[in-house]
Amino acid sequence: MKLTIINVGYGDALLFEMENGYTVLLDGGSLRDDEFSGDPCRIRAVDFLRARGVTHLDAMFISHIHDDHVCGLTPILREIPADRLYIPYPIEVFERGRAVEPGPEPPRSVPMYTDALNEFRQILQSAKERGVPVRTLHPGDVLPLTEECTVSVLAPKPSAIATCVKRLERLWETDDPQERTHLLTLLDRDSNNTSLLLRFDCDQTAILAAADNVPAHWDEVPISSLQNVNVLKLPHHGQLDAVDEAFMRDMPLEYVITTAASDRRYGSANAENYRRLTAMRPEGQAPKFLFSDERSYEPWFGPCEPFQAITLVINSGAIHPEFVRIHSEKERIP
Repeated sequence: MKLTIINVGYGDALLFEMENGYTVLLDGGSLRDDEFSGDPCRIRAVDFLRARGVTHLDAMFISHIHDDHVCGLTPILREIPADRLYIPYPIEVFERGRAVEPGPEPPRSVPMYTDALNEFRQILQSAKERGVPVRTLHPGDVLPLTEECTVSVLAPKPSAIATCVKRLERLWETDDPQERTHLLTLLDRDSNNTSLLLRFDCDQTAILAAADNVPAHWDEVPISSLQNVNVLKLPHHGQLDAVDEAFMRDMPLEYVITTAASDRRYGSANAENYRRLTAMRPEGQAPKFLFSDERSYEPWFGPCEPFQAITLVINSGAIHPEFVRIHSEKERIP
């Protein structure tokens, strides 16, 4: 199988391609122009899938509601049909919802969260109109994607979803601009806590796709589900809360992937994480660190030639990284 991490700058877009052709997309990055303009190494997820020749998705997972995970999915779903959607939230609360805007002078990130929330509602509405099944995932669910690959749902906590639902229901009801801004601020602040934490067991390899669900919220996850992990998509873009020795010291990690922009905004791709992960392993057995938007991050990565995605080719437990370069007449990597 192949796991491709698309360089969407600051954001997640992961493509799983099984040997039998079964194809899964987990999140779609952002659509914001300032994330892509002037940087030929970054590519919108829809453009990458088009260039890769992906014309159909067997499944799409949406980890949680934030711009850098949700908004890039809208053009994908307009162009590429998906057979089913998986989400962490109850569908009914969004069917009762409406488009919203924050009140005056919201915190900086709230308009972006609001855009993602409105896009998420539209995605669900479009799926309903097209007859695409949407399933709400819960901890303990196991999805047999193919004979060789299963997905285990480890999080979010039910309590985090319950809090989110209460706030959403009040958000749909209120006409008070200040209360609306307050609710959107809380929803934005805590959205990472509602993020899916997924374990993919494929071809003798265990992949932990953490989206933005950080270890501080893994206390209800069975410890056995966090063992024997070979590939870790580091949570929260590698910010300082992404690593916890209590959960990760016994993982036989071969590769750790960080989906942070190369400007390392918000303290992402924090070097302390890579020092800690290295110190957890015996000398000479540290995992290999991969960064979706870096060309050099010494001593952890590179230097390397420009690329627009990283593909992990997984075969009988062996993992081989390939750096994917896509050239076009409009946007050519130097």
